[in-house]
Amino acid sequence: MSQSQLGQDLEVIKFYNNKENGFFIEIGASDGIELSNTYLLEKQFNWKGICCEPIPNQFEKCVKNRQNSICYKEAVYNQSGLTLTFDIANNYDLLSGISQYIDKHKSIVDSNKTIIQVQTISLLDVLNKANAPLFIEYMSLDTEGSELEILKNFDFEKYTFGLIDVEHNYIEPIRSEIKNLLLSKGYIYKGENQWDDMYKHYSV
Repeated sequence: MSQSQLGQDLEVIKFYNNKENGFFIEIGASDGIELSNTYLLEKQFNWKGICCEPIPNQFEKCVKNRQNSICYKEAVYNQSGLTLTFDIANNYDLLSGISQYIDKHKSIVDSNKTIIQVQTISLLDVLNKANAPLFIEYMSLDTEGSELEILKNFDFEKYTFGLIDVEHNYIEPIRSEIKNLLLSKGYIYKGENQWDDMYKHYSV
């Protein structure tokens, strides 16, 4: 059964024609099930991958729920080893994110939040640490505003993603900057839904 909010997992399955044994990374994985874009891939199609979730209680749930995934509790960012302030939205923790980048839902988050400190890790370091394959079938990126920061220093020459879903929240100019960056790295814009833009690499 699809767990994605808008059927993103089904789009991936359709794109890869029910492929088994693929590899994914989900940044902003929550508990690994609720609104997950990769749970179905792992459970029904035997994909393996990486789940990143910095909220402590959600990370613990993710480890239990996604036992075939490598789970990291650091906040993925543009560099590793930093300590950043992170806002947990107590009313709906899926809106949580690094404080300075909370975007469209800032008023909701600020109305009832818990502030914690998180350690950062770069996307490149996550993939290296996990010994990820150089071709990764799917990346889901949903960090409530810091998506551009995560991508802009990434080594796209080393790793290739077949498909990328990146949250946009209709926030400009960040949305356009992400699009321009990915287009310059060999990705083709496939379309959008209410929350995400999807890209495919020209080679797939």
